[in-house]
Amino acid sequence: MDNRLKEMLIRQLQDELDHAKKINEEEIAAQIRRIGFHCLMCGRCCRRESGDNRVALMPEEIRRIQVGMNLRMEDVAEPLNIEAESPAEECSLHERSGMIDEDGNIHTFGWMLHRKENRDCCFIPDERNNNKCGIYELRPLMCSTYPFYMEELKLMTSECEGLGKKTGMVQSRELAHMVLERYLCELKDTILTYENYSSFTTGPKGKESAVSDMKQGYLNYIVHNSEGKCRTTRNIRTAVYRLIYNE
Repeated sequence: MDNRLKEMLIRQLQDELDHAKKINEEEIAAQIRRIGFHCLMCGRCCRRESGDNRVALMPEEIRRIQVGMNLRMEDVAEPLNIEAESPAEECSLHERSGMIDEDGNIHTFGWMLHRKENRDCCFIPDERNNNKCGIYELRPLMCSTYPFYMEELKLMTSECEGLGKKTGMVQSRELAHMVLERYLCELKDTILTYENYSSFTTGPKGKESAVSDMKQGYLNYIVHNSEGKCRTTRNIRTAVYRLIYNE
């Protein structure tokens, strides 16, 4: 990403943020009531077998969970990554998108909730008859607003069996408030991520280095986020991440 593209993206996001601040919360609440929603506690949004269950995290959300649960960062978050069926496929996809540097580091943007080896959320029990979230009171805005989100100033919905159920006035207003809060926070976070972003050099040996690391049982990541960038390494055999340091 060159500087001109970076500056253009920041301007577009800032313009969207300015317009987002003017959205009427009551209008969003009215839309939510018309759509209707009631959580069925099915846990499908938390489990990989039901579809993409990646939950994007902002740094302050990571810290809140860390403090509240007395956990290390790597127990809470991992690089916001593409979905791939194997580490080899992951390396190929990243290489094709130009996100592997000449030293074999995989570059990603932002964090997501850590997942188990089966890619279920690490805070959902293994028992299929128990869908109680282990961090319910600390859960990220992406979880507390699901299945609603804002995109290009419009209210959107994700696939969810709870849609179409009756929603009361109080619940719709609470959801509208959180959905707009999430939207503004995400826009601000993305703007800061681009402002802090520094480019990296790619090269023909980058994928070779990443594949060599993979064969030794690990992959190295550099995560670009709103607080700068951070290095972390992943043990492929155990799906465990280890934070190396913040840059």
